[in-house]
Amino acid sequence: MPGADQELSWTRARNAAASAEAGPSPSRSRWSSCWRPDVRAASEPRAARPSRRGVCAMQSSKAKNNAIRDEEPTKLPRSRYARWRAATLILVYVLMVVHVVHWTLAGRTLAPLELNEVMYTLELGIVTAGFIFMAAAVLASAVFGRFFCSWGCHIMALQDLCAWLLGKLGIRPKAVRSRALLWVPVVAILYMFVWPQVRRIWEGRPTPSWRVAGDAEGWASFVTTDFWRNLPGPGIILLTFLICGFATVYFLGSRGFCAYGCPYGVIFGLVDRIAPGKIRARSGCHDCGICTAVCGSHVRVHEEIARYGMIVNPACMKDLDCVSACPDQGLYYGFGRPSLARVARGSQTVKKPYDFTWWEELVMALVVVAILAVFRGLYDLVPFLMSLGLAVISAYLVIVLLRLAYRPGVRLNRWQMKIAGRLTRPGYAYAGLMAVFVVFVAHSAFIRYHEFRGRRDFARASSGGAAGGSASAEAIHHLGSALRWGLLSSPAHQDMLANLHYRRAGDLFHALQPAEAIRQLREALRIRPDYGPAHYDLGALLVQNGEVAAGVRHLREAVRIQPQRAEAHYNLAVGLAMLGSHLEAAHEADRAWQLDPSDGPTRALRDRLQKMSQVAPPAEKASP
Repeated sequence: MPGADQELSWTRARNAAASAEAGPSPSRSRWSSCWRPDVRAASEPRAARPSRRGVCAMQSSKAKNNAIRDEEPTKLPRSRYARWRAATLILVYVLMVVHVVHWTLAGRTLAPLELNEVMYTLELGIVTAGFIFMAAAVLASAVFGRFFCSWGCHIMALQDLCAWLLGKLGIRPKAVRSRALLWVPVVAILYMFVWPQVRRIWEGRPTPSWRVAGDAEGWASFVTTDFWRNLPGPGIILLTFLICGFATVYFLGSRGFCAYGCPYGVIFGLVDRIAPGKIRARSGCHDCGICTAVCGSHVRVHEEIARYGMIVNPACMKDLDCVSACPDQGLYYGFGRPSLARVARGSQTVKKPYDFTWWEELVMALVVVAILAVFRGLYDLVPFLMSLGLAVISAYLVIVLLRLAYRPGVRLNRWQMKIAGRLTRPGYAYAGLMAVFVVFVAHSAFIRYHEFRGRRDFARASSGGAAGGSASAEAIHHLGSALRWGLLSSPAHQDMLANLHYRRAGDLFHALQPAEAIRQLREALRIRPDYGPAHYDLGALLVQNGEVAAGVRHLREAVRIQPQRAEAHYNLAVGLAMLGSHLEAAHEADRAWQLDPSDGPTRALRDRLQKMSQVAPPAEKASP
């Protein structure tokens, strides 16, 4: 039996569960460390909030139906499983580092164990190590429940680390509860895995046969030299971690990205419903609410236990914190009836409180769609997960901004933005920062529009046809605008634009407009200085027009970039001969003949230049 002091601490936690729904009083006492204020209540007029005396007078029946809905009290039992889970998640990062180091040293390594490799298996039919890893995790979750997220996911490790660091700084983020944002991961998983298959069927493309491939096919199944094939650069990885880690935790609460951004969590949540492995209840539960208070996934544990005798919410990630914190030892992890076969034990329902009105939910959904449309693939840099995290955060921040206009009191975490209808200094600062963010989003939308139009017109121009000329001009306009006004430059868009100018130069040359063709080639090289074909054609045109020295410079670059191109060596030999450099010209002509020994003009030029340079021809040898 627990002692009196421990019973008192449980009573405080129960009172905390009641006061979290009712809202705090501005005064402080010895009870103030046992509960966290409700941001929603704090954002309302002060007169609407109950007093401390009213909160303390609530009975235990109130606590049963109003468990902590935001964050845990500051004084709660520490989980005896926390260190084991932390060690497991640290091991995940250690193995990731070992994987990268092995690839760096050996040049070849196991293909990335990325869950998004499933898309390549479904689209290309190539069975990858990432697909097998995902399949194993899903099958294990179908037996043991949704444990992978809390014990093996590196994003979960990042979020829990961020929540811990924020807690050390005295920051306890409020958990945001939204109906609309709950659908974001569902739509994301449909977009990633289902929509490509629907589009393939609609276009009449055949279903790919599953096979094992190597690097020669462009996408290796198990062992690859291209480990970084579907991963962004280090800078984007760091920015993704900041958004999906610190930002989502700070603004949306602990494990905010798991709830509102992670598409893979939808799959694990679905199979969790058929898993026999659940957190279940023994007899003797007193509904103290501590299990709900310590749940990092914000599951209303005590209510589900009271109604079903187990946790049926698929948001439960089996981190076992509630099992460890239960003062009655009334919870355990075990096997039995799955969630789909649950049977209610009583009339008590599990409440699902939400923070937003229906029109606010609609605004959030529109903001998510807009942010995803703008930032997904922007500059060919922003990955899907990062854009998802940015979208759900932006949706919430927009609602906070709108509330500044029509609510008398608004609070964002510890910052009081508006009191009694008046903006505070943090409120003015927030409005200013959001104005800057809106301008940034508008600029990004402008760039994204030109990128989209440029890519589409480039595809039309590449397909040929009567509309190829106009499509090429449109593509040059849009891609040029994206590069001119963008904050960053996309290498893919630079390649497209340089290729468009190069092809336009060819059309102008055939139309007997060499001066305009030279201008287009120079523009292509301004965009992409290492464009070998443009150096070659520009050099040849300049030599032909009498600008031999300038032409030789470009031909030298063409030979450097494309050393196996025989005609580049041939034209360089001609230009050098015109400048009087017969010895070097003979060397280039000999190299051109070695690359293409069947070409008659190349052999004749080689023989003539060797005689002029009085160099004996080397023994003829086969082309390498």
